[in-house]
Amino acid sequence: MKSGQGGGILALVGRGEDTLADRANHGGKDDAVGDRAKADNLGAEDAASPGGAEARCAALEAENARLTAQCRALRDAEARARAFAATAVDWFWESDRDCRFVWVSDGFRTVTGLPPESLIGRRQTDLAAETVAADEESWRRHDADLAAHLPFRDFKCGHLDPEGRVHWVKVSGIPRFTPEGAFLGYYGSGADITSTIQSAHRLALLTRAVEQCPVSIVITNLQGQIEYVNQKFVEVTGYGRDEAIGQNPRILNSRCNPPGTFEGLWAALSSGRQWEGELINRRKDGALYWEYASIQPISGLDGEVTNYLAIKSDITAQKRNEARLAALVEELRHSNEDLEQFAYVASHDLRQPLRMISAYLGLLDKRLAAALDDETRQFLGFALDGAKRLDRMIIDLLHYSRIGRVSSPMNPVALAEVVKDSLRHLEVAVAEAGAEVRVADDLPVCIGDRSELVRLFQNLIGNALTYVRPGVPPRIGVTCRDGGAEWVVAVADNGVGIAPGDLGRVFGIFQRLVSREAVEGTGIGLAICRKIAEHHGGRIWAESEPGRGSTFLVALPKAIAAAGRD
Repeated sequence: MKSGQGGGILALVGRGEDTLADRANHGGKDDAVGDRAKADNLGAEDAASPGGAEARCAALEAENARLTAQCRALRDAEARARAFAATAVDWFWESDRDCRFVWVSDGFRTVTGLPPESLIGRRQTDLAAETVAADEESWRRHDADLAAHLPFRDFKCGHLDPEGRVHWVKVSGIPRFTPEGAFLGYYGSGADITSTIQSAHRLALLTRAVEQCPVSIVITNLQGQIEYVNQKFVEVTGYGRDEAIGQNPRILNSRCNPPGTFEGLWAALSSGRQWEGELINRRKDGALYWEYASIQPISGLDGEVTNYLAIKSDITAQKRNEARLAALVEELRHSNEDLEQFAYVASHDLRQPLRMISAYLGLLDKRLAAALDDETRQFLGFALDGAKRLDRMIIDLLHYSRIGRVSSPMNPVALAEVVKDSLRHLEVAVAEAGAEVRVADDLPVCIGDRSELVRLFQNLIGNALTYVRPGVPPRIGVTCRDGGAEWVVAVADNGVGIAPGDLGRVFGIFQRLVSREAVEGTGIGLAICRKIAEHHGGRIWAESEPGRGSTFLVALPKAIAAAGRD
């Protein structure tokens, strides 16, 4: 329909003041007058002749039937015109020569929620401040059309209803002129296009989201020809959009992928399934890069597959990091092998000469005891003591290196029995210290290495017996609480405690918080405890108040717990 034609229909059906039926009635009356005159003349001519009256009546009846049919046809045409207009627009309007609204149909209220009377006497441009602004260029062109009395079509703007909701509308209009050509105003129509505008906004939003997506997006047809790529694809591959569109994704093929990769890909897509996997591709400049791709069929409205969608993440940096990590793991494996070799040397080659040194020092002490003065005898004592400490340190280092590497199979272990075995090894130390050790009855059953767990609690309870306050009998408690995803076993004492600044380093190897003269030890015991806890998937930490005691807590995850508490 041309712009002028829409206005013509509105002029006919808009206000009901000049309808097709009215025109039919007017036309029928004029025709009837002429026909009546003709009939009168016919009657005058035929009055003198026989049968003239009958002929006149027959003619009038025929003319009446013709006019009735003509009116009926015009009414049907008007109804069709109204129906056609109703399917194309939501309301009608009319303006004067100043382009002020003089009439608006009630359909405007139905669509926008605003009364038609609110527009009377106002121009479309007067509503600009009360609408959601269209772009300035659209308003400029619209004002120019109105000033030139030109038809306009589908001018779009937004109106706010009383509840603050936006209604987007489009209006069209055709100028009205007098027979002499003077401008009278406009006839026009309007339609609600809110849903169309909202759909366009959603589409624009999705388009921007795809364009700004941090992964490459490629759409191909069923033959594999590229139909769309986003900006990330351009950045990753180096190919411009114009270079990629129409090409096959094989332009990225590096020929470095494992055999069967693309056969499996196409087999999945051909059967309507999604394919995911890693690809080694080649950029435009020849550089290789890794992608993780997810490719799937896209179906049209009829359910038939029309395209393929590929979403691809550049994982080159991840792959390089994995390679570096693998190299570090390999290096660590070699280091562990060296550590194992060192442990073997420490347990055999180093201890053997150390035993010889200790033995000969002992022989010298016995044979020369009578001839040695007190100072020399003291020196020999220092040498023997040092050899013994070094032997203990080597043994502890050997135990430390074997944790998690040389161990028994993981089996259900009752922690109550583990603590009991630990106390059995410490019976003499407990008796000499006059200590009281209380063990809770509800310790859980865990999956673990029994010998390692015995050493763990033996070290913790042994420390509690060692770091005591002068004149205060040791009081030691072993308890357990439910920590949600883990069991938390606590070994608490009333000893000297640990300064807050030292809590973070007590589990380090060779870390001593007091002098060797004050307390015997190698400084490895708590480091062994930490390694045992970590080997069991747990953790260990300490809480303390200097002068009041310490609590060492071992958390073992319930994922390795057995049936529960005994």
